[in-house]
Amino acid sequence: MLKVDIISEIEIPDPVLEHIENTLSEIAPTEVNIVEDIDLTEIVEKFRDASRNQVNAEKLLNTLREVLGVREFNNKMVIVIDDDGYVPGLNFVFGVAELCGNIAIVFTHRLKISYLGDTVDIGKLFYERLTKEILHEIGHTLCLEHCPNKRCVMSFSNTIYDVDYKEAKYCKTCIEKARSVISWKKF
Repeated sequence: MLKVDIISEIEIPDPVLEHIENTLSEIAPTEVNIVEDIDLTEIVEKFRDASRNQVNAEKLLNTLREVLGVREFNNKMVIVIDDDGYVPGLNFVFGVAELCGNIAIVFTHRLKISYLGDTVDIGKLFYERLTKEILHEIGHTLCLEHCPNKRCVMSFSNTIYDVDYKEAKYCKTCIEKARSVISWKKF
């Protein structure tokens, strides 16, 4: 069974969690849980670049790997941070993950931006975007790279338009690749 634990700085509604669980269940039986009572604020703040007012996602991911310890391949951890992230060489990222690993991070700041540059209500559109980015980053932990199918949740998102265009599901090719990895990992 694939187990996904989510630590989130924001409340994630049950329908979002159910959609994530149902979508991942197309790859393997899946259980998604919210983990409470873990405060990562101090760790996140250590990697804030004050000049950019963003969190260095790569450094944070590396530290979280050390803090959270080694996990079985089928046990994934997604950290949802209500902030803006970047990696060196890019202006921002929606998220980062260990390819074929266990830990993923999703940053919510850019998911709240409308096409006009202001912020959107934390409502349906925001949660659709959040769902897609959580699924995308979990896909990376399942050894999936970026997909050329622009509708697949594994397609690369350079802008919020790209996030909105893709669907909150994996294409058939990505499902088969992930199933193959899972059968190879024998869990």
